Amino acid sequence: MSSNYIEDGSLSEKWKYRFSFYERYGFPGFWSVKPEYKKAIKELTFRQKATIGMNFYAFFFSFIYLFILGLWKKAILVFFLAFAVQIIAAIVGYNFLGFVVSIYVAQRTNKWFYEKEVKGFQTWSL
Repeated sequence: MSSNYIEDGSLSEKWKYRFSFYERYGFPGFWSVKPEYKKAIKELTFRQKATIGMNFYAFFFSFIYLFILGLWKKAILVFFLAFAVQIIAAIVGYNFLGFVVSIYVAQRTNKWFYEKEVKGFQTWSL
């Protein structure tokens, strides 16, 4: 709804760069990637790809960082998902499964924050 994120003083240049990229090329879905996005991402440097595709704060601080961003619905879901995955991983013996949740959150946080700040909605879906 609000495309005034360029003038928003509370957003860093990194967020503005991400939002501009998403406005222009869209963002990858869970199962597929738009051809425009795929083409645009290939033209970026490694650092730019990392900026667009991952959020390292979200990787290390997951639900805490989501709360800080104001994505409280996502933060609650991620907390319970991480808790459930850790219990299952401990029972099964695959302790690395916690990293899978962290990677997923790191890859989706930019999209979730874009939806909240620019599009004006926040859902309970992950």
